[in-house]
Amino acid sequence: MASIRRVLQRPVSVQALLEFGIWLALPYLIFGFLWAVLHGDKVQALQEAWTNVVPAGADVAAFGEAAALWPVMLLLPSTCGAPGH
Repeated sequence: MASIRRVLQRPVSVQALLEFGIWLALPYLIFGFLWAVLHGDKVQALQEAWTNVVPAGADVAAFGEAAALWPVMLLLPSTCGAPGH
C-alpha cells in the first residue's frame, strides 16, 4: 500500500494526462479506421441514415461514426428493430 500511495501522491501535469489519453486513444482509433474500411456495407448503411440529417457530409459522418463506435457495431445487429418490424 505504501508504494501505491507514493505513486498516487506524485504531481501530474494536465499535459501529461492529455498525452497519456492520446496514446491510449491512438490504437483504438487506428483499429476503428481499419474496421470501417473493411466493413463498407455497414458504413454505407450509416451513410444512408446520415443523408437525411447532413446531406453534404454524410459520407464523412458515417465513416467517423463507424470508426469511433466500432465496438458497438460489433455487438449490435445492423438493423434497428423498429416497432412493427
